[in-house]
Amino acid sequence: MTILDIKEKENSLITDDAHELICYATINEINLWKDVVNLYSEIKQNNFPKKVLLLLEDIGQCEYTSMHASMGEGLYFDTSELVEDDSEASWDNTRPLELQHHIEQLLKPENYIDFNDLSKKLNYSDEDQATLLQINAEPEKILDDVIQVKLISSKTETQKFAACLNGYFSCDLNPFESFILIEHLNQNYGLEYIGLGASLFFFIKTSKFDENKTPQLLNELSKFYQFNQTTHNQLEQHLSNHEYLILPYVESLEVFDLD
Repeated sequence: MTILDIKEKENSLITDDAHELICYATINEINLWKDVVNLYSEIKQNNFPKKVLLLLEDIGQCEYTSMHASMGEGLYFDTSELVEDDSEASWDNTRPLELQHHIEQLLKPENYIDFNDLSKKLNYSDEDQATLLQINAEPEKILDDVIQVKLISSKTETQKFAACLNGYFSCDLNPFESFILIEHLNQNYGLEYIGLGASLFFFIKTSKFDENKTPQLLNELSKFYQFNQTTHNQLEQHLSNHEYLILPYVESLEVFDLD
């Protein structure tokens, strides 16, 4: 049975916002992806207006590359002058300020990227595309044993990406490109960003999702990722039968061994 374990704050000097941003809860003993999505919705409802972000696969690597991505050009936030002392709590309490800085940077007009300008940024082999189809068919196979849950103070679901920026390597989508992808899918197709891992973004349908726009969505995604016809058709069929979509932001999916 899938279990939600809400974490007690271990240090009273850490603010509630910082604690929830670092790790509000974990999800353990996962059997079905559907259980994870149901818990996500439950946590979201119970903690409104805060947003919920899940870290889902290869979390250690996800956090490592996120740390480096957040230090990149246009994103770095110097917290050294904000700490009251050199205690761990003082450093942790700067995290919500860093989050707001990253949101501001993502929203700056000069950092805006046109979604259509990103076509052909990624080019997946047939093997990578087959792996992506397997991941969407059986997400349980690639989830970590323990999923992390963060609560985010942001105005929109898309802005919570700033809580775990990713796209560190030059051959991946960079954080600004990743954010545009997330925004585009949310605003134009009603797909809500719920979390990420070291290679993947996870989305669920909202009430704004229009089944009639699925062919248009897949045309755009196929151009964006250079999907072959088989991948295009199978992902279109997947979206007709399921309430979620998993998409990559890295150069290759060869790290996944699904045999």
